[in-house]
Amino acid sequence: MDTYITSNIITSEGGEVAGKSVKLVCPPGAVNKPVTITLSLEDPAKHYGRIVEKDLENDVMIAAPVINLQPNGLLFKKPVTLITNFEMKDFNREDVFILEGTEDRDGKIVWKDITLDSKLSMLDDKSAEVIIEMEHFTLYEIVKSKSLKEFATKLNLWGFNYTISALHNKNSMHEQLALLFVSQDVYHQQSYKENEASALVQLQNDGFTELHVRSTNVQEEEKRVYNNEKLHISIHLEEDYNLDDSEQETVSITVNSHNWWNAGEVRTLRLKYTEDARILCGKIRIKREDGHTSERHFSETGVFDSYNITACYTVNSLNLGVMSEVECA
Repeated sequence: MDTYITSNIITSEGGEVAGKSVKLVCPPGAVNKPVTITLSLEDPAKHYGRIVEKDLENDVMIAAPVINLQPNGLLFKKPVTLITNFEMKDFNREDVFILEGTEDRDGKIVWKDITLDSKLSMLDDKSAEVIIEMEHFTLYEIVKSKSLKEFATKLNLWGFNYTISALHNKNSMHEQLALLFVSQDVYHQQSYKENEASALVQLQNDGFTELHVRSTNVQEEEKRVYNNEKLHISIHLEEDYNLDDSEQETVSITVNSHNWWNAGEVRTLRLKYTEDARILCGKIRIKREDGHTSERHFSETGVFDSYNITACYTVNSLNLGVMSEVECA
């Protein structure tokens, strides 16, 4: 089939975009200003490449046209609702798998299983209806498979690049350092940095100021992360600051691609300072499950040359769970 496309302008008062067997409903307040929303129904054949690549063509069938909502990555202030109908002929409800896919800068798709978060109901013995609530735009796919577990596992073979942003709040009763984890593509979109639903804007509204962050090796950033992968984070602070005594010594982050491709995920640490005249700077080390390690320096001033990267931090360290000794830079 050819791609079917329909569009409509949605305002702050809400509205709908409707097409063949599919409808998007936007409530009042979902957007601040008018935006043109495009809804496309794409030929499933366009998306079978990855299924063939994973040798799943005999086990998996895309059961309906793939829904592509644009503009890609658009964030809403209130959830919007997608309603679509499709044929259930020759397969059962328990064989249905609903996927959400987001395209990154390299054209790869980061997929997430949202079957449990969607509402699937039978209309009759041959057709069904799916209702999905969403806060951003992406791809939606309805899949039939007898081996859903294997399919989901293989989908996680695709990864994406991410960004760590460090922010500092000096105005709270206890100073805080916040680490923001977000997809690299999302972070570099101007709309993300202006949308009140993003974790970055929420932190800034709470008094956090973004610090300067620099990677020590550009090649390290080319290593992608995968959904459900666990990252071990080690934070080392310069002598002006320590972590608060209430903070644990280990930070582990499990990648949630849905969060990292939307608002972003935040870890906040309470600080205590050792000097009256103080500057927050340090480094973040990330160790992955495959042993790959990357490092980023952060600084309140943006000057990194003065940061003593050869020093040992005996007190100001938040060590990896696998480490038994104090780590040197």
